[in-house]
Amino acid sequence: MKNVADVVHIGELIAVSTVFKLNPFQMTMLLENGEMEVFQNKETFHEKYGKMETYDELDDWCELNNGKIFTKLK
Repeated sequence: MKNVADVVHIGELIAVSTVFKLNPFQMTMLLENGEMEVFQNKETFHEKYGKMETYDELDDWCELNNGKIFTKLK
């Protein structure tokens, strides 16, 4: 990801970092290194990973109330 600030608001980053038990700096680094993804809505997430109960290729994922989905890859 080239510029995290273009995709993620700082408030979203802080909220999600507590879910993943990381600090915002760690989250930013994971996003920049491609080890974490952000999807703007559920549809784009389902296009990539499908609709399943569990996602074996993901370490964890989190959906915000604005529809954005953050995923942490294994």
